[in-house]
Amino acid sequence: MKVNYYVASSLDGYIAKKDGDVSWLEDLELSMEDTGYNDFFSTVDALVMGRKTYEMIVSFGQWPYGDKPVWVCSGQNITAIDGCNLQSESAPEEVYKAATEIGTQHLWLVGGGSLASSFLECQLLSNISLSLMPIILGSGIKLFDGLTSSLKINKESEKIHESGMVQLDYVIKYS
Repeated sequence: MKVNYYVASSLDGYIAKKDGDVSWLEDLELSMEDTGYNDFFSTVDALVMGRKTYEMIVSFGQWPYGDKPVWVCSGQNITAIDGCNLQSESAPEEVYKAATEIGTQHLWLVGGGSLASSFLECQLLSNISLSLMPIILGSGIKLFDGLTSSLKINKESEKIHESGMVQLDYVIKYS
């Protein structure tokens, strides 16, 4: 199963402001067509995210991911928003096992940085699709947070957009 951390980051390595705000992405005025999001999302079978990412999405008022299975990794109880196909497992290893059992081929790790680090530490993350944005935030939520060791990854492709956004795709091979 492909487990892909598909994420946008500022040039200085932040995926959101300290309070979780991602409105800076809208300020860049990039078209969804340029980002390739729709093409990417059409390949996704299921999603996994951290509690704060889930709560931020819920704050938008409408569930944007249809009926695809969703896991929220959290030690707290999570209530599903209308339209969310929330699954019960909440630890990376449990999520991976459950997603495999239902035949998931492509699991999108939506965020955040601590969860991505957890999947790396468990050797469950297989791909990183990073949209590097032409902005410096100065502080916020890190792209990866809490890693205990370094890991070399292999660049698969890159695409530079006129907007200044650079899309980088990496494959992770654990030794």
